Amino acid sequence: MEELAFLENASASFVDLEMSGPPANPLPFGRATTGRAERVDAMVLNPVTGEHLEVSNIIYERHPDRRPPDRAYWVGRKLKKCIFGVVKECTLLRFRNDALVPWEVTSGKAAVKIMSWQKIRELQHIEDPIKEVSAMQYISEGGQHPHVMGVLDVLKDEEYLLLFMPFCSSGDLFGFVQQAGRFPEPMARYWFMQILAGLTHLQKKGVCHRDMSLENILVDEYRTAVVIDLGMCLRVPYDDGETGGVADVTAGTLRRLINPLIPCGKPNYISPEVLKSEVPFDGFAIDLWATAVMLFIMLVGLPPWEFAREEDPRFRMVARGGLERMLRSWNREISPLAADLLQKMLREDPRQRLSLEEVKVHPWVLYEGGGTVPQAPGHEEWRG
Repeated sequence: MEELAFLENASASFVDLEMSGPPANPLPFGRATTGRAERVDAMVLNPVTGEHLEVSNIIYERHPDRRPPDRAYWVGRKLKKCIFGVVKECTLLRFRNDALVPWEVTSGKAAVKIMSWQKIRELQHIEDPIKEVSAMQYISEGGQHPHVMGVLDVLKDEEYLLLFMPFCSSGDLFGFVQQAGRFPEPMARYWFMQILAGLTHLQKKGVCHRDMSLENILVDEYRTAVVIDLGMCLRVPYDDGETGGVADVTAGTLRRLINPLIPCGKPNYISPEVLKSEVPFDGFAIDLWATAVMLFIMLVGLPPWEFAREEDPRFRMVARGGLERMLRSWNREISPLAADLLQKMLREDPRQRLSLEEVKVHPWVLYEGGGTVPQAPGHEEWRG
């Protein structure tokens, strides 16, 4: 039943949603669950060498019943700054039940987003760290998805909110595009299919990401794409199927359009209806629009426009069906099938765009050989 409801929503057109009921506001996420953080210095065993090390900045959950912690995090180097603090790499530690050397190093890694409560209180920002925690816990129910960032632990103390996540070792996908200039089509297809898998999981959970971008796709071990950063996401409203009221995704009905909200996200990726902020929008459609922009950048090496507005001549050209002509003028042609997919995903009117299911069965996506990691060729004959 759940799969049938998902397929109905993944195939639904904008017109179908207009008929399913009046637009509604996003639903709230549940309350975030947090544990109490304990920060200590302690002796740690290296099981490979047998050495004992005294290390600082070990964090674990302090249980009210004083039972031993499941694991601890040895917080290490800074990975990047974030709006409310910093992201750092961690080494996972195993509890040894030894009073003198209570911890043992493992080969496991994690990342922790360390967010200051003071900044959370003081900064008036559209990205909501509390909602991000709630959303990540919600989408992790039932287990981690390989292409959407889940949560390991959420801890807090008087100064910080600590969000522990799986560690992705290879940076973000935007960095890969920058290094390559642009991707060969088999390589772009490989990453695009994984991004669609992550988007499918979010839609099955009834979640609109609202900030899909290459910068928000982390890569693990150079081969796995993971959607991150749910700080602006929305919980999509659905028709309750009985009274005309609003329910969540578990109702098994069609989703509703969402009332206009303040635009957010990275400018290149925002859909025209969200930029206008005048009419209801489809939360799933705006994520799919951003995913099309991601594919465009992977294939072309440049964004299609600055803003998806009539004032931008590049947007006007694409909106009028001139995507291939624009790319010829840039001397950055792509295959006819790739151009067809992008043109149909980047229609200005959301009523005319492809649905998620239509994207998944497009000939370019289904092209044989798209499921393996390709080697970038040394020439560009494949673009002919």
